[in-house]
Amino acid sequence: MKSALLLSGGLDSAAIAWWKRPELAIFINYGQRPALAEGRAAEAVAAACGIEFLTITIDCSILGAGQMAGREQLSLAPTPEWWPFRNQLLVTIAAAAALRRDVDHLMIGTIAEDAANGDGTRAFVEAMDVLLQSQEGVLRFSAPAIDMTAPELLQRSGAPQEVLGWCHSCFVSDIPCMKCRGCAKQLKVLEYTGRRWAG
Repeated sequence: MKSALLLSGGLDSAAIAWWKRPELAIFINYGQRPALAEGRAAEAVAAACGIEFLTITIDCSILGAGQMAGREQLSLAPTPEWWPFRNQLLVTIAAAAALRRDVDHLMIGTIAEDAANGDGTRAFVEAMDVLLQSQEGVLRFSAPAIDMTAPELLQRSGAPQEVLGWCHSCFVSDIPCMKCRGCAKQLKVLEYTGRRWAG
């Protein structure tokens, strides 16, 4: 079985990259504001893990909302950074790329805390798994850390400081703003697990 991971450059997917060691890491620049820093982080993490790295650039910024798009937050948004159907979009793009490289298992870095968004739930992951299996290629889809908190995932993965230090979690900028939920989470999780933030 050949596996691939959607690697965002953040802590969660970086920890999964170190833990699961897929054959391929896929980063998607879909028009999010911190795409440059996320891409650099993802590439560095993949290199540290010895994983083949692929960047896909598709500008979907016209579809975005909230902090990650630099646009007004929609009234139905569960969190400030919410982007409509973001994971569904990214999984579809990554799946298309994965099939071209003979991948039969695609992973995403969803963790327990992501259940605040509809596309961060077990129901979403299971539905996408069924959907991808129903189409040509019979691609499996999973979220190996969906029942773990971020600190639990970091501890389980054993990812070292030199890998996690590359991560970029800011939702609004290529330079950590230190105010958004992404920055706050990275600081909290690294401090909790006794690690440092190189950013």
